[in-house]
Parts: sequence; C-alpha cells; structure tokens
Amino acid sequence: MTFIAARFLSSLFVSLASGPVILALVAVWPAVAEAQRPAPVRVDKVVVQPLAETAPVFGRLVSRMHGAVAAQTVGAVTEMRVQMGDRVARGDVLAVLDIEKLTSERDARAATSDAVAARAAAAEARLERIEQELARYEKLRRSAAFNKARLQDKEQERAWLRSELDAARAQLVQARANLRLAEMKLARGTVHAPYDGVVTALHTEIGSYLKEGGVVATLVNDRDLEIEADVPAARIAGLAPGAEVAVRLPDGTKHTARVRAVVPDENAMTRTRVVRFTPVFGATTTPLAANASATVVLPVGATAPALTVHKDAVVRKGQQALVFVANNGKAERRAVRLGRASGQRFEVLDGLAEGDLAIVRGNERLRPGQPVLVPGAKGGKAGKAAAPKAKTG
Repeated sequence: MTFIAARFLSSLFVSLASGPVILALVAVWPAVAEAQRPAPVRVDKVVVQPLAETAPVFGRLVSRMHGAVAAQTVGAVTEMRVQMGDRVARGDVLAVLDIEKLTSERDARAATSDAVAARAAAAEARLERIEQELARYEKLRRSAAFNKARLQDKEQERAWLRSELDAARAQLVQARANLRLAEMKLARGTVHAPYDGVVTALHTEIGSYLKEGGVVATLVNDRDLEIEADVPAARIAGLAPGAEVAVRLPDGTKHTARVRAVVPDENAMTRTRVVRFTPVFGATTTPLAANASATVVLPVGATAPALTVHKDAVVRKGQQALVFVANNGKAERRAVRLGRASGQRFEVLDGLAEGDLAIVRGNERLRPGQPVLVPGAKGGKAGKAAAPKAKTG
C-alpha cells in the first residue's frame, strides 16, 4: 500500500465518526491488503518455433489388453469371486470349479504313478539278481558243475525281465504324464485374472458346467489405453513413428500422444489407414474408458516459423483471448489474436512479442497491475517484457 493511500485512510478514520462508515472501511481493508500481496505464478516464454497447419481426425480409445477369460479345464462352477464392474489385479481369483473332483482325480493319478513305479523297481531288482546269477554261471563254464541248460534258462529269464522292465518304465512315463495333467487341471480349476482390469461382463454362474474354453468373464484394462484413428492416406506422410500430436477428449481436456504404428493396410472404400497412438494423459474430468471418442489433431502441410504461446497462458473472456505477462514484477494483461494450434501451443498473430513471460499458472484470478512472484526470478520479480508487436502469417 502506498504512503498516500495510508494517509488517506488514516484521515478518514479520524474525521468520520459515523459507525457504519468505520465498519465499511474495516471490511474493505483485508481486500485492499490482499490486492497488494504478490501472487505466486509460473511463466513460460513466448517463442518462435516451427509450426504446421493441423486438421482434426476422430479416433477412439482402445485397450491393449481386453477380452474373454476362459476356463482351461472342465468342471462345475462352485464359486464366483467377482461381480460386474469389479476392478481386479493380475492373479486375482475370478471363479472356482469343482476342486474336490479335480483333487480326487489328481490323487488317483498319483496312486497309479506310484504303483507303476513300484513295479518298475521290482522288475529292475529281479533283473539285477539274474545278471548276478549269469555272471556266476559264466565263471563255471569250464568246470564239471557247469549246466548249459540252466544257463540258457537264466538267459531267457533275463530277456523276459528286460522286456518287463522296459514296459514298466514306459508305463511309468505315461503315469507321470497323466499325473502332471491332473495337477494342471487342479491348478486350472481356479480361474485367475491374466492382467489388471475391470470385469465388464460375466458369462457363467454357480452351478453351471464349463467345458474347456468356456468363457467365465470379460476383462478390459482401462489403464493401458491407446488411441486408434482412421487417418486419410493423404495425411499419412507426416506420421512417422514417434511423431507427437495433440489430442482432445470429450470432456474438453487436452493431451499429447505419439505415433506408435501405422498399419500398412488401406481401406479401399474410405482410403484410410489405421494409426495407433500412445497417449500421455494428464488430469481428466471424466474417467477414461475403452471405446470413448478422442480427437487427434494431425499436422498437415509444411512447417514454418511462428510466434507461439503456451495454451495454459490463454484466458478466455467471452470471445476475447487474454494473456497475462509478467512485466517488472506486475501482471500486465494483453489482448491477443491467436492463429493455429499445434500440440500445447497457439500461434500468436498479435498482442505478444518474442521473449514475453506469459503467465501459465496462477493467472485465473489475476488483475491488471497486480504484483506477481515468479519462482527462480531475481528477487522473485520477472524481468521487463518486450513491447508487443503483431505477427502475421
């Protein structure tokens, strides 16, 4: 507050004895003091940069992970752990099949595997004993106690035992494979979510019998979204992978996205190609959802240098566009004329000059001439702004 204003208010308090007048001045005093308090703001320079003409293309949000979750084994549904609209994490249980039956089947397979393993072990032990007997007969081949017929019988018995052992080992391989299948069925009797998402539909209920591949629920991951747009073939040339574009959502919020892929398959009827964009979403006023609409602002034509200002610096007042500039520690309001939009910036046709410090945060309640505090500036005050000049193009 200036010295003259203080003297003026002091004289009013002394000269005016009216109670209502004093109360009114007391009520106004905080507002006057607040008006003199520097407002913290953030600024962004007005710069000249390459700018291209843009054209809107309508697209849609698509989830990179969505679809039906199916049962991988057969059985009756005994539990449903989710409802439509539930948010689940990867690995969460969606449904449970008849675990008791699957457990009994696994136990039966395990018992069969153990029995076959025992038979194979017994055949191997008998074969080892016959091998030892044959080794002793071979040592007696030149003695009077040697019995050739006895030797031949033992050799035949060894051949039979080898055949029995081979069969037992084959049966053991099959039994163990059946056991693994039974264990897999038991594990798959609990249906898990394969990824994070939201349950958008249920396709079964308790008591239903599911075959292998029977659909349990539909999931959509609404936190891993892309933008898909059918872009006219004539505008594909400027969409190299990694190129940045602006995106507008139905709630009015603006975001950015980068080209991930241009599908090399042109629609013969519409002469368009599918382009996938990877978005970088900021805050939105409505939750994101798969299949929601999105407008992609594509560059068209050649780029040319243009004076630009950040979109957050523009304040709308009816049909007029205003920008507050930090000038010598005070907010200076400028009426501006805007041109094309590109990403997060607008072309400035009139009202600003290169190097101006446009206020992009804290500008909603500023008044012309109000002191501002700019973080990082010397003494908290921004430097002197350049004189406004027009730019046509």
